[in-house]
Amino acid sequence: MKILVVDDLDTFRNIIAQSLAKLGHEAITAKNGNEAIELFKKVHPDLIILDVVMKGMNGFECAKQLRILVPDDWIPIIFLSGAVSDSDIEQGINAGGDDYLAKPFSEITLAAKIKAMERIASMRLKLIETTRNLSVLSSTDTLTGVYNRLQFDRIIKEKISSASRHRTIFAVLFIDLDKFKAVNDIFGHPTGDLLLQEAAKRLTFCLRKHDFVARMGGDEFAVILSELETPDIAGNIAKKILHVFSSPFRLEENILHISASIGIACYPLAGTDQASLIQNADIAMYQAKSKGRNNYQYHTEDHNKKFKEKIVLEDALKFALEKKELFILYQPILNLKTKKMVGAEALLRWKNEILGIVSPDVFIPIAEESGLINAIGKWVLKTICQQATKWHKKDSDFKLSLNVSSIQLIDNDFLPFLMNVMEETKTPASLLELELTETSIMTNPVSVETVLKKIHELGISISIDDFGTGYSSLSLLQRLPCSTLKIDKSFITGIATNKNIIINSVITLGNSLGLRVIAEGIETQEQLQFLRDKGCELGQGYFLSKPLTAEIINDLILNKKLISTTTVS
Repeated sequence: MKILVVDDLDTFRNIIAQSLAKLGHEAITAKNGNEAIELFKKVHPDLIILDVVMKGMNGFECAKQLRILVPDDWIPIIFLSGAVSDSDIEQGINAGGDDYLAKPFSEITLAAKIKAMERIASMRLKLIETTRNLSVLSSTDTLTGVYNRLQFDRIIKEKISSASRHRTIFAVLFIDLDKFKAVNDIFGHPTGDLLLQEAAKRLTFCLRKHDFVARMGGDEFAVILSELETPDIAGNIAKKILHVFSSPFRLEENILHISASIGIACYPLAGTDQASLIQNADIAMYQAKSKGRNNYQYHTEDHNKKFKEKIVLEDALKFALEKKELFILYQPILNLKTKKMVGAEALLRWKNEILGIVSPDVFIPIAEESGLINAIGKWVLKTICQQATKWHKKDSDFKLSLNVSSIQLIDNDFLPFLMNVMEETKTPASLLELELTETSIMTNPVSVETVLKKIHELGISISIDDFGTGYSSLSLLQRLPCSTLKIDKSFITGIATNKNIIINSVITLGNSLGLRVIAEGIETQEQLQFLRDKGCELGQGYFLSKPLTAEIINDLILNKKLISTTTVS
C-alpha cells in the first residue's frame, strides 16, 4: 500500500516510515497538515496515518480538509495520539477518521491496524464495483447491449437542459424495424432477438462518439444526436442508417432483408420538452411508415394534424362493427364478350355518423396497423359466406371474391375460422375466391405460401390482385396455387399511352399458365375494346358497373339480367 504518514515530530515520523518499509509498504511523509494536503493531491495514497497533535493545523482539521477534497473517494485514516479518550475517539470519528493508534505502539500493532484498513478498503472496492455493475444493468438493455428507456429519459433531460442553456440544436430519432412482427411469427422469437442485436450494432456503427442510442422496447430504438450545426445533419445520419440496413441480415441459417422507418424531431423546432420531442419523433416515424417504409421523415405541423386525424379514425373504427357502420358493396365481374355477370368482388365500406363515408384506402391501413383487421375481416368473411350461399341457390356458376391481407392470413385463427364459417353457412368452397395483392404476398412469401396451399386444398380459388406492381418472381407465381390474375387498374388507365406491352404480357402469361385474367378499372370504351382484342376474358370497372348493393345483385341473378347501367356493346 501507498501510505501517507503525517507527524510534526521527525523521530516518530521516521520510525513509522521504517516500520512500514519492513512490512512491504511505501511511505510518503509530511511534517504538517498543509504539506499533507499538498502531497495528498499529488500521490493519492491508499491509507493515511495522521498525528492528532501538531503545530498549526491539528490532525482533526487536516482530516476534514482531506475529506472535502475527495468526498466520493473514501481513503482510510488512522489517527496517532499519545492519549486516547472517549471524547478524542468521538472527535476523530466525526472528523472523518476510521481508527486510532496510541503512541507508543509496537510494529505488530501497526501491522494489524493496516491489515484491518486493507480489508475495509477491499470491501469498499467490491462495493464500488457492485454499484457500478448495478448502474450499468439499470441503464442497459440486456438483449442488445445499448442503453434502455430509463437511461434515455435521463439523457434527454440533460440534453434539453444543456441545449436550452447554450442555445444549441439536437435531434431525436425514432427508428422502427419494418415488418418485425412477421419475423417473429415466421422465424420465431430467437431469430427476432438476433435481428434486434444486429440492428443495435448497425445503429451504433452509424453514430458519432457523442451520440446516444437506446432500445425503447420491442423493435423500436431511439437515437439522440448532439451538437448539430443544422437539422440537415440528422437527415444525413438517417440516410446512413437506411443505407446500412439495406444489406441483408445474416442470422444463423436465415438471410433477412429488413428496412427501417425513421422519424426525426429537432430541438427546439419540434418541441422544447421531453414529452413533445418523443411524441413528435414518434409521429414522424409513423409518417415514414405511411409513405411506404424504408425512409425518414422530419416532424412537421402537418404530421401532427394527420396523426390527430388518424387517432380520431382509429377510435371511431373500434366501434364501427358494434354500431353497424360497416357494409359491403359488390362490383360485378363480367365476361367481356358475352356480357354475362360471372361473379362479383366484395368491397368493404364504412359510413360514420360524424366522419361520413371514409375511403377504404384510409381506414384499411389503420385497421391493419391497429390490429382491428382480424375482427373486421372475420365479420366480412362470415357475411360473404352467407351471401354466397344465397346466390348459389340461384346461380351455381356465380363466384364471390374478397380481399384479405397477409396480416389476416398469418393469424393462427384465420384458417380454423374460415373452415368453421363455411361449415356453419354451408358455403361450397367453389363459390369463394380470396384475393391478395402481389405486394402483400411478397411481404411474407414463405408463411403466406403455406397458408394459401392449405386454403387451396379446401377448394377455394386464389386470386393475385394488382398483378404487375409487386415485383414477384415467376418461380413464386408457379409455386402459388392461384387460379386468377387481376391486371392492376394503373395499367388499364395507361392503355392509351405506354402500358400495352405489360397488359399483353400479363394476358399471355395468364393464358399460358391456365389462369383466369381479370382486368380491373375499365372506365372507357377504348379500354374495353383493347382488352377484348387482346383476348382478356373478364373485367370489372365503372364503365361496366359501379359497385352495387346485395339487393340489386340479387335481382340481377334472379332475373338473369344483363347489367342495364353498362354501355358494353
